[in-house]
Amino acid sequence: MFHPDPEDNVPDLSSGQSVLSVIMVGNIGSGDFWESFKRSHEYLNSDPDPMDSWTKRIVEPIAGKAGGEVLFPSDGPPYHPFQRWASRAETLFPSPIGLFISSEWGTWHALRAAILLPVKIEISNTVSEVSNPCLSCEDQPCLKICPVDAFDVEQGYEYLACAHHVASDAGISCASKGCLARRACPIGPQYMLSSEHAEFHMSAFINARKLMGEI
Repeated sequence: MFHPDPEDNVPDLSSGQSVLSVIMVGNIGSGDFWESFKRSHEYLNSDPDPMDSWTKRIVEPIAGKAGGEVLFPSDGPPYHPFQRWASRAETLFPSPIGLFISSEWGTWHALRAAILLPVKIEISNTVSEVSNPCLSCEDQPCLKICPVDAFDVEQGYEYLACAHHVASDAGISCASKGCLARRACPIGPQYMLSSEHAEFHMSAFINARKLMGEI
C-alpha cells in the first residue's frame, strides 16, 4: 500500500474524490491463489481471459464495500503504471530481464489489481534495509540461459524472438514449465510457479501473439 503523490498518476475516483491510499493486490507464487482460481467457473468454463475476469469478480465487490474503486493492469490503452505503483508499495528493483525483483520473492510475484480509496490508511513506518540482489549476482544466469537471447540490457525484451521459440518444438521447456531465464534466477526459488500455473500463462502469451498475427 502507498499514499499517492502527483507523479504517481493515480486518477481520481469516478465521483471526483481524490485517492488518498492505494492497495496493490497480487499473488506470490502459485499456492492457494492458483488452487482457488482453478475452482472458479471462469477457469472451468474456459472463459476468455479467465484470470482477469475472475480477479475482477472477486476484487471489485471488496473495493466497493470500502467505498473505493479498482484498476487493473489490463485497463487501457492508455495503461496505468502498475510497475511504478508496485515499487511504491513494496521494495522492488528492476532486473536484467525486465521484471521487478524482490530480495525475498525473486520475480515470482504478479500484480492483479489496485484498490483506490478516498481515505488515508496509516502505513507502518518499519523500513527494511535491502538492496537489489541483481547487483551482487556476478553470474547473471538469467541473461545467459535464454536459447534465443531474448533479453538484452540495452535493447530490452525481444518478445517476438521469445514467442517464436516458445511456440516451437525447441521451446517445450519454456512452454510447459515457464521462462528458462526466470527459472534460472537464484532468488526465491521456493516461490516458483507450478508447471501447471506457468503453462497457463505461457499459453496465454502465445495465443495473444497468434491473435495479433505475429507468429
